[in-house]
Amino acid sequence: MLAGIAELIARDADEPEDSLDAEQWASMLLGMMRDGPLPPGEDAESVFLPGLVAALEQLGTRKALATLRALTAVSPPHHAEAARAAGDRLAATGLREPAWAADLGGAHPAAAAMLQEEAFDDGVSVMVEFADPHAQTHTIGIYIDHNMGGLVKDVFLAGPLTEIRSHLGHKAPNQVGLALRDLDLAEARARAEAAFHMLDRTWGAPVDEDVRPMRALVEARLRLLPDGFELPHDDDVELSPGEREALLEDFLSSPEGKGWRGDEDAEDVAQLAIDFGARYNHGGPLRWSPVVVEIFMTSWLAKKVTRDPAFFECVPAVLRDWVTYTGRRRAVPAEPLREAVAAVAEYREEMLDAVDDPEAWGPAKTFALAAMDAGVDLTDPDQVDRFIETYNDGLAA
Repeated sequence: MLAGIAELIARDADEPEDSLDAEQWASMLLGMMRDGPLPPGEDAESVFLPGLVAALEQLGTRKALATLRALTAVSPPHHAEAARAAGDRLAATGLREPAWAADLGGAHPAAAAMLQEEAFDDGVSVMVEFADPHAQTHTIGIYIDHNMGGLVKDVFLAGPLTEIRSHLGHKAPNQVGLALRDLDLAEARARAEAAFHMLDRTWGAPVDEDVRPMRALVEARLRLLPDGFELPHDDDVELSPGEREALLEDFLSSPEGKGWRGDEDAEDVAQLAIDFGARYNHGGPLRWSPVVVEIFMTSWLAKKVTRDPAFFECVPAVLRDWVTYTGRRRAVPAEPLREAVAAVAEYREEMLDAVDDPEAWGPAKTFALAAMDAGVDLTDPDQVDRFIETYNDGLAA
């Protein structure tokens, strides 16, 4: 099987025109290896690369040599060394090296920058420029999505950072301010590696189609950056119960929230918004972009919250005022704030459908509703324990 795969992929070894093309091509090959089930605790390179390298060497053609050279440039160090040694043995037989082989490894990091929009901070783009004496100066970037836990959502290849800066205005189309700041190379590496780590811990993450084929190239370039930078963890600090109570009181005393004081359901909605923001939202409970509104209304409430239908009917009105309040607190410009508030009405029907759909519920909510339907008093530990035994027996059956 590996011999057939080696012959198949080596057919395209003449396609790269320069070293950067060759690195992208090899990265795509490694990305294909990652596109399948693996044994627990194993990575695609360890499972597939040793056999593929051996099969390419056994193939013994000029194109097999070119494939080994390209894989050497983007594979993890241990596997890169094995591919290099196999390539050297093939080259020693008199096979002609690809035109770009001597240029591999010539890129070196020159500068880094980070782009973020200032109003909502839904994510940041970390960009590293590489100079190469044998290819054009280029920038490798990753988009880190804060609404998905800080994972890599997209990767891209662009021209020099000066070109990127020249195409960026100070405002996005909706008047959101854009901030582009220089980034220490070590910080760029730390941010990118943390985002890839989060991606690996997220099952079924809906990422852009370029992430897998570009990942090996990006990670190879990250290994050229200095190490040792420790990222701050300010956004991971959870609010204490007292701080949450104080925030709720501030909302209920504000122009936006004072009309809801004394309304039990309304205060509950605001408390849930605070709890969601404090535990799950990058930046805390005051950051409410249109995307955060969507996640809260159509996903989190359905999975986590058990309430009567009338409660969910009142969510949009309260949440609209909560988003307005948080926007004022964060000094969000008028136009993007209007978009965030409008998102509440936009996702109302989808939220009501989701909270009424058992397939959208999380396990804890499913269990709680089953217990309530069975007449279990969830405040009585003995009743809960007895129901758990019955519930588990039913699942086992």
